[in-house]
Amino acid sequence: MMPNPTISAVQSESFVKKLVALGISNVTYLRAVFPEEAYVDRQLEGIRLKILRDDGTCPAAAQVIIWLKSAFEAVSKKYVSCVPSSYFSFSDLS
Repeated sequence: MMPNPTISAVQSESFVKKLVALGISNVTYLRAVFPEEAYVDRQLEGIRLKILRDDGTCPAAAQVIIWLKSAFEAVSKKYVSCVPSSYFSFSDLS
């Protein structure tokens, strides 16, 4: 599951993009941010994963995907070298 230590920068970038997309998808799924139909089931080495759909089923989820793709494009073009992210719930503030 972990990448080969002798990979290229392009392969490393691709791996990180997939890992970030997977993380965002799973956090939003576990926090029930979007309805169940906003996700598609995938498997990775026997592990069931929920990944955000990129088909417009849920407009809010589609917006998150657009933001992710824009961030990934900026990283690919070397406009930015990192993409910070944070999650919070308004219930966490009370």
